[in-house]
Amino acid sequence: MTFATRPQARVVVLAPAAAARGRFDVLGFLATAYAALLPYQFEVSHGRLNFAPADLCLPLAILLAPAYLKYRREAWSFLHITLLLIFAASSFLVALETGRLIPYVLVNKDVGLLALFVAYLIITSAMTSWARIRQLLRVFVQSVVFQNLVGIAAFFAANVYGIITPLTSFGGRRLCGMMLDANAYAGLLVAALILSEAASYGPAPLFNPGFLLFSRATLGLGILFTFSRSAWVSLGLAFIFFFAVRFRKAVRALFVVAAGVGLVLIFAGQGFLTLLISMTVRPEATHGLAVTREELIQRGLVGFAQHPWFGAGIGTFIETQGTIVHNSPIWFLAEFGLIGFAVFAGFVSWFLLKGLRTYRLAPVFEKPVVLGLILAHVAMLGLSMGIEAFYQRHWWLIFALIASSYDIARRRAQSMVRSQSR
Repeated sequence: MTFATRPQARVVVLAPAAAARGRFDVLGFLATAYAALLPYQFEVSHGRLNFAPADLCLPLAILLAPAYLKYRREAWSFLHITLLLIFAASSFLVALETGRLIPYVLVNKDVGLLALFVAYLIITSAMTSWARIRQLLRVFVQSVVFQNLVGIAAFFAANVYGIITPLTSFGGRRLCGMMLDANAYAGLLVAALILSEAASYGPAPLFNPGFLLFSRATLGLGILFTFSRSAWVSLGLAFIFFFAVRFRKAVRALFVVAAGVGLVLIFAGQGFLTLLISMTVRPEATHGLAVTREELIQRGLVGFAQHPWFGAGIGTFIETQGTIVHNSPIWFLAEFGLIGFAVFAGFVSWFLLKGLRTYRLAPVFEKPVVLGLILAHVAMLGLSMGIEAFYQRHWWLIFALIASSYDIARRRAQSMVRSQSR
């Protein structure tokens, strides 16, 4: 009799959960679709504007599931509002002074930031459980891995057969995928690699060993073929922290990536080795201009010195220099001054601190997922020193998932405290 009662109790507990899953979750579906479509962009307006199919999920979510959009207090802070305010104030002052806002600022910067905040709202509203976060992460990583396979094939087609496709740049010598920019694409691959690696250990790994091995090899090759030195540095930075937390896991991951690179060097021969060396030590150039990243940073600092508190105004750097500064912290200093830089630094630090708190609060089964999000955030911080990464949608996806995981972990901890006090 004792053994017969226990299975019945389990059935009673699990039945409501199974019934709840039967309903179609529109907001969750659109949030997951947004993550799945992140690797894809199309160029319009001669490179001044890119179309991302993922953004189509945003108006659909507002139209089809407005009642499910929720303000989750733990997922937001005063820094979110402050960030919007400094962009609005800078845009207003520039328009007041010059009589106009260039389309790049209006569309890419102002409307682009609003779109990122809408995506953040949708994801934090939809991700209400660890299971949902896991599902979204799986879809995101699998989508990146699949798209990267096509990119690797395009890279070999360009360098072996001379077939140039839009998936490569620099005359076919750099893989850029459908992100249209090799550095941005490399950042996407780094985020997917570090997420899959860090979240796939412990009693409930995010991916099985077979897929994990496959993603290590292919994502590692993709990162190599982008020849993005900024991404290589960001990956190294994330792995330094990974070593500190999970040394053996990090060593195994690096071994597989290094082995894959070694096999490519062996089978591709001297030609690829020459390409690897030439692209690694290539002189710095920015969009065909005779200017290096270091020079752009120096010009940004000069602009900051002239307008130290509030900056020169949004869009002034690209209008005067003909290109962007390719460094997120320097961009904030140059165009928003110390005030804007403080908001940026506080904003990204807020997510790092929330991630660390979540890691302490999360159940053992979910700690690897949280670690993956923290390390992906660290990698994107490193990447932002070499490109303007602040508008990368996958970084905002990481923001939203860190905030959502903190909200879930905190609610669980509070529930446990209340139950123990009864």
